[in-house]
Amino acid sequence: MSSASSHEARSIIRSFQWTYASVALQGLLKLAALMLLARLLTPRDFGLLSFALLCTSFVERIGQGGVAPAVVQVEQISPDIVKTAWFMSLGLGAVSTLAVGLSANYVAGFFGEPELGAIVRVLSIGCLFEAIVAIPEALLQRELRCREIMLADNLGYLVSMLLVCTVLAFLGWGVWSLVVAQLSLKLIRLMVMLVVAPRFRGGAISLRHVRKLAGLGFGFSLGRLLNFFSLQGDNFVVGRLLGTEALGMYNRAYQLMTLPAMYVGQVFERVMFPAMARKQSDLKQLAAEFLIALEVLAMVALPAGVVMFVLAQEIVLVGFGGGWRSIIPVVSVLSFGVFFRTAYKCSDTVVRSVGAVYHYAGRQALYSVLVIGGATCGALVNGITGVGYGVVLAVALNYLSMTRLSTKLVKVQLWELLRAHVVGLWASVWVGVVLGMSISTLRQNSSHPFVVLVEAGSLAALAWLMSLSFALVLFPFGCMRRVRVYFSQRNALSVAGLISRMGLG
Repeated sequence: MSSASSHEARSIIRSFQWTYASVALQGLLKLAALMLLARLLTPRDFGLLSFALLCTSFVERIGQGGVAPAVVQVEQISPDIVKTAWFMSLGLGAVSTLAVGLSANYVAGFFGEPELGAIVRVLSIGCLFEAIVAIPEALLQRELRCREIMLADNLGYLVSMLLVCTVLAFLGWGVWSLVVAQLSLKLIRLMVMLVVAPRFRGGAISLRHVRKLAGLGFGFSLGRLLNFFSLQGDNFVVGRLLGTEALGMYNRAYQLMTLPAMYVGQVFERVMFPAMARKQSDLKQLAAEFLIALEVLAMVALPAGVVMFVLAQEIVLVGFGGGWRSIIPVVSVLSFGVFFRTAYKCSDTVVRSVGAVYHYAGRQALYSVLVIGGATCGALVNGITGVGYGVVLAVALNYLSMTRLSTKLVKVQLWELLRAHVVGLWASVWVGVVLGMSISTLRQNSSHPFVVLVEAGSLAALAWLMSLSFALVLFPFGCMRRVRVYFSQRNALSVAGLISRMGLG
């Protein structure tokens, strides 16, 4: 291996370590905030914020124009490109801020919530913050400097959600505690990013680079816009058809489904997108990295979905309290989407890294139609539980569609793809059998959901570890083969070192 390749491999490993630490910490902070705020605020408060974020997030995805991901994906960076990207991002951000502010009253009238107008106007400032931070964050991503991104993310979340929001909610600010927290989160991230981001001196705004970034960025922007409809379409349907309180309850249940995606899928997305974009012409290497990533995601997300399904009752009661008991059926349904929601990030990353942004946009258009259609049918038939069924079906079909596209782009065979799921299915069967045999007894012997959750979670973790131990013997390929080789080499080195120290070598 060349020194350059070795250095890049070490950079990727360090980025994985820092990104995983960041996501794990942020996940814990997010879980703590969910548990605290669910006891201090009402479903209506969360529903109002969700309505407002529908508007601001929509405009942000249009307004940023895909400039930041284009900066990450472009093969060669220069001061001219950076300065041009800054100019484009700031201009689009200013327009976005103005557009959100002017549309606030229309949004409030459309959803029938007069208070929403003031909330949207205040949150519009966040569009400008996002435009300013976009290019510094993209430059950090290009250099795989995940430690700095971790600092910005977690410091912002800690201060805004666990300190500012919790204190204001305790003081009775209601939905405005969430609004202030959203703005403070973006402001803190912005301040940190500006300090730690790499500096590019000089440079000039170039019309040629504007065209280049706009051409590539338009595809990213189109994909992000369609991805917005796929991620927020169900919220729109719930809020419009079932009301603000139902939206707040559905939104909390959906966030539980996305926690595994945050813990695992987001790590691969943040690190592997810039890493894969650097070697986008090496399809063999991209294919190998895609299969390994998918196998790891399956090993984690499939068993996580089983745990969420079996322990939905305990998760809701411990996490949110008895006042949220009505979302237990929704959480049970959404558990079937945990793997698909997590694993499709792997295919997303591959497709975007090779620059197939218009293929990506087409798949996102299909996904949006499936989400909105499924959520609408589900809402009319069975309320927010029906929405859960429709969304899970849409997420599963999107996973199949995106996986099919990524395997065609990097030339992965069907048998290789199926093999990447074997260990995850094996582990989920173990976890399901152990939990299925023990959950009734645990619930009978303990009167408190927290005790049941801890005991059942411990059994699930033990079953998962045992399943992976057997998988090392039964499935000698992919990740399992790499682990076996690693340990066999360590053992060989240990024996060689012992012999040398004894003077027998």
